[in-house]
Amino acid sequence: MRSSVPSRFTHRLNVTYLVVGLVFLGIAGTWALRTAGVVDTRQLGWLLPLLLVVAGAAGLVAGAAKGLRRPGPSDRSSSSDGFEDDPYSA
Repeated sequence: MRSSVPSRFTHRLNVTYLVVGLVFLGIAGTWALRTAGVVDTRQLGWLLPLLLVVAGAAGLVAGAAKGLRRPGPSDRSSSSDGFEDDPYSA
């Protein structure tokens, strides 16, 4: 099933960039909550590890979803140069 979005507006998912971005946003959000006085320094003991677990889980889900979208051997079209994949097939 093909997406209706043109390919020029999409790009491949880089799971590493996703996880690092989530960690960065989490650290910035934690800093903002601490500066605003919403969380105390004692609460950071569980908030920062929770942030890493959530970012890691998002990375695992994104990696699994990326692996599911890879085309299999039967989904690949033949090459445009006319050569077969197996040169020894009859």
